[in-house]
Amino acid sequence: MATKSAYQTTFEAERVIQPIYTGGSVALDHTGRILATTLGEDALITDLNTGKQLARIEGVCASNACDGLLLTRR
Repeated sequence: MATKSAYQTTFEAERVIQPIYTGGSVALDHTGRILATTLGEDALITDLNTGKQLARIEGVCASNACDGLLLTRR
């Protein structure tokens, strides 16, 4: 006879994180909160505190190869 587990074994997703990296350059801002990564030919800007994508800059990396990303503050 099967017995009920004392622990929860299934969970509902609270949020889904989209892919943010496929190899190539990565950069963090000076606070460590904002992450810039390459995803194919695009650069993605992600807030690490919330997991939200702040921006997607299309076509930044030609032929899926970025030599570098740089984040600066004003």
